[in-house]
Amino acid sequence: MAKLHSSLALVLSLSGCAGLVPPSATPDPALAEKVRTQMGNDACSGRVAGALAAYHLTAGGISSIDIAPVTPGSPTEYSLAARQAWVRQPGQPGAIVVQYDPRGCRIAQVYARDGAALPAI
Repeated sequence: MAKLHSSLALVLSLSGCAGLVPPSATPDPALAEKVRTQMGNDACSGRVAGALAAYHLTAGGISSIDIAPVTPGSPTEYSLAARQAWVRQPGQPGAIVVQYDPRGCRIAQVYARDGAALPAI
């Protein structure tokens, strides 16, 4: 019986980790407008701006945003519905990537690529 309780506790603790959501904050109007404009009026620009605000990015800290589909990790994986916003910063290498689902605007993850630095929360 103790083994069952241990297994159940492990499953419950791992399932809690699977539901983690990247942080979000209310973006200032300038950031929200910059992201909306750079994303071409994408319906999810508000959520992307909120994710960037959580990492203390400002409108002046964004030089461009490129939108790309998420590339499947393997030929059998189908995840082309997801999108990535590649946020470039002036004078900085790489990009901060915000991955999101355009159907519900859920932010999946935020991470740095190619030498970019993700500011602390």
